[in-house]
Amino acid sequence: MTFERKAGVCMGRKKLSFTTRFVLAFGVLLVAANILLGVVILRQSESAMKSLINKNMLDIVNTAAGFMNGDTLGALTEDDVGGDVFNDALQKLAVFQSNVNIQFIYAVRQIDENTYVFIVDPDPEDPAEFGEEIVITEGLIKAGRGVAAVDEAPMADRWGNFYSAYSPVFDSEGKVAGIIGIDFGVEWYEELVKSHTLAITIETILSVSIGCLVIFIIANGVRKRFKALDAGMASLSASVDHLMRQVGIMTDAPAQESKEHRDELEVLGEKIQNMQRDITVYLDYLQRQAYTDSLTRIGNSTAYHDLAQKLEENILKGEAAFSVVVFDVNSLKVINDQFGHENGDRIIKGAAEVISKVFQAENAFRIGGDEFAVVKECVTDEELAQVDAEIAAFNEREKGSCAALSISKGLAHFEPGQDSSFKEVFARADMIMYEQKKNYYQAKGNRRKREN
Repeated sequence: MTFERKAGVCMGRKKLSFTTRFVLAFGVLLVAANILLGVVILRQSESAMKSLINKNMLDIVNTAAGFMNGDTLGALTEDDVGGDVFNDALQKLAVFQSNVNIQFIYAVRQIDENTYVFIVDPDPEDPAEFGEEIVITEGLIKAGRGVAAVDEAPMADRWGNFYSAYSPVFDSEGKVAGIIGIDFGVEWYEELVKSHTLAITIETILSVSIGCLVIFIIANGVRKRFKALDAGMASLSASVDHLMRQVGIMTDAPAQESKEHRDELEVLGEKIQNMQRDITVYLDYLQRQAYTDSLTRIGNSTAYHDLAQKLEENILKGEAAFSVVVFDVNSLKVINDQFGHENGDRIIKGAAEVISKVFQAENAFRIGGDEFAVVKECVTDEELAQVDAEIAAFNEREKGSCAALSISKGLAHFEPGQDSSFKEVFARADMIMYEQKKNYYQAKGNRRKREN
C-alpha cells in the first residue's frame, strides 16, 4: 500500500513531456496570432470594400455630371423653372433617378463660401425648391473646389440620413458652374459593406476556432490532434479557395509533397502560410478593383484624383514636373441614339485602347462618361499626333462593326512659377480640348450644309 501511494504521488507530479509542452505553447501562440490576424483582416477588408463602393458612387456621379452642360447649368435662374432649358436639365437627372440604384440626385450651386443651394431636383415626391440651402459636407466643399468626392461619414437632412457623392460641372472657361450630388441611404450602404465582409468574418471565426481546438484536443494525443487540425485547415483553405474563385482570382498553389514522412508542424505551417497568401491576394484584388474603371480597365476617377492630390503636394514642395492631356469622345450621344449604347461602349473602350497604346495604361484615366485624361511627366507633340494615327488605325480595323471614333484633345504643361495648382494645368488643357471640339462640330455642320 505504501509503495502504491508513493507511486501515485510520483505519477501525479510527473512533468509534461517536451512535445506536449511545445504543442501546448504552439497552440496558445496560434490562437493569439489568429485573433490578431483576424482583427487586421477584418479592418482591411472593410476598408477595401468601402473604397470599392465609394469608387462606384464616384463613377455614377461623374457620369451624371458628364451629361450636364456647364454653361447652361451655370446660367439657370429661378425664372427658368418650368422652362425648356430647366426641364432639359431636370429630365437628364431624372433618367439617373429612375434607372440607377440611387436614392436621390440633384444639382447644386455655390453662392458663397458657406452657402450652397439646390437648383435642380427631379425627386417626384418632395423636390427641393430652387435656391433652398443644402447641408454642407466635406465632399460638397471639395466638389466646389473642382474635385469629385465622397463623404466619409453620413449626413442628415429633412429627407433622411445618407452617404453622398459630388462631382463638379465645369463651364467652357474651366470654372465650376454647378455640382451634381447623389445620395445613398445609410442602411443600404452599411448593409452592402457588411455583406461583402461576411465571408472574411466567417473565415476568421473558423481560423480562431481551430486555434482554440488545438489546446482542447491536446489530451487526446499529439498525432490525433494534428490530424483533426489538418482536416480543419483543409476545410478552411477550401473555403478561402472558393471565395477566391467566386471573384475570379486564381493563384498557383505550390506542389504538395507526401505528408507521410513530414513533420506535422511543417505541414500545418505550410497550410497557414498558403491561406494567408490567398487572403492577401484577395485584399490586393479588392484594392485594384477600387482604382480600375470597370468598362475600360484603365484608371478610374478615384485613381485620377489621388494622383492629382499627390501632384498638388509636389507643387507645394517645388518638385512638380508633369503634363496633362484631356480627351473627349466626339458625338457619343449621337452614336448612342443612332447605333445603341452597346456601340457607344465599344467606342469608349476604343478610345481607352488608343490612349493607352500611345501613353501606356498606367498614365491613362477615365474621369467621366466620355472624358479621359493622361497625366505623365512629359507629353510631346509627337505623342499627341500619334493619337490621330492610332484612331485612324482603330477605325480601319473596326470598319463595319461600330461607328467611327473621333476624339477632341487638349495638352497643357505645368509651368513652375505660373501654375500654383494642378487644377490650373487641367483647366488649360480642358479649354484647348473644348476649342478643338467646337471646331469639330463647326466643321461637321459646314460639311452637312455643302452636302445639302
